[in-house]
Amino acid sequence: MNGPDQSDSTKESIEKVNEAPLAKPHTDSTTTAVTFSASQSHVSGFDWTALGVVILIAAFFALTARLNAQPATSFVPAAVLSATGCGLLVTAIRTLHPSKGAGLLEAALCGFFMALFQFIVAITYPGVFDSLSLGQILRADFLITWALIAGFSIVFSVAGAALGHLAFTPLRPLPTGSSTASETSSLQQPPRSIVSYLLTILLLGLAPTVVAYVFSAAYDFTLSFNQFIPGPYPTLRMLSALLPWQIPLTIDLSSNIRSIIIFSLLWRIPLFLGNPALFDLQALEPYVYNGAALGLLLLTLYRQKSITANQSSLPGWTAYLSLEAALGLVLILPANLWVLRGLEGLLQFQDIVIPIRTISILNPLTFSLNLITGPLVCIGIGIVLRTFLSRRKA
Repeated sequence: MNGPDQSDSTKESIEKVNEAPLAKPHTDSTTTAVTFSASQSHVSGFDWTALGVVILIAAFFALTARLNAQPATSFVPAAVLSATGCGLLVTAIRTLHPSKGAGLLEAALCGFFMALFQFIVAITYPGVFDSLSLGQILRADFLITWALIAGFSIVFSVAGAALGHLAFTPLRPLPTGSSTASETSSLQQPPRSIVSYLLTILLLGLAPTVVAYVFSAAYDFTLSFNQFIPGPYPTLRMLSALLPWQIPLTIDLSSNIRSIIIFSLLWRIPLFLGNPALFDLQALEPYVYNGAALGLLLLTLYRQKSITANQSSLPGWTAYLSLEAALGLVLILPANLWVLRGLEGLLQFQDIVIPIRTISILNPLTFSLNLITGPLVCIGIGIVLRTFLSRRKA
């Protein structure tokens, strides 16, 4: 027979068994990371948001550029020089929600639409259709130039998206039934140092300069292939399109050859005739794309990391704005330094070589304004994005 003590112990055991499932299991930061990653559904569909944002930015700069009666220096190569930043922005927007892949299709379409908007604006200038009707050679070279611009915009936009994906997209650990804490933590990305961020910014910031060299070489080859006289100004002419401040060199458009001058500025990239004003708004397009992309990537990456450590959901202002300023400085410094000495070139046709007089388009004032404007634009874009995301989260 069971005694009173044994009966009491049996009741206590039953109560403990019934209460056991109600006990709260122990969790740590690693388990939280796995749960957070598992709760996110990876979206593999087309990202219409990224495409829409890029289209709006590209349309804004194209339309504002059309307000100038004389096309600015940056008008024709703007899409090519903005391509890597455009692709980087596509990657950044995709990180706002869990997405599969780097968004290469979206980046390719964004690059195409950037070039398309510039082309549409170009053919709306007065006298363009009349100039195209003057001869088949001019018409063919005009269209070939814009096809080359579209091709390079697509290719380098895809390259920018791939670079951004490799540099900033964090690893997302997938939970398994037999995974341990050590296995899960090994899947997480190691903490980044400030040197790592600076090297990444150096790579992304120098991309437009590299694109300028590659595109100018391809453009010169196209001119030679079509038996056109090579342009008198080499790659520095392309790099000058990255500078928002230049010495204005306006053209008298009241002459009889007004249409021919405008038409030449809309496809003959090495032909330099000067900016219509001291400040070129469209030259800021690469800075807007790159600055917005870096801001979104930093904020999103830090937010994902902070979930596992109970930290603030946003990085510190000093580090955040310093990285934005560094990007703006890297974007503008090479072109600003190399164009400072002036545009130099040689006019070569078969065996005839004629040196071209150096044209100075920068002075100490415009040089200094460029150095200030590049970082300021990126910092301003970063502040706007951080403020907007903070209010949306609140």
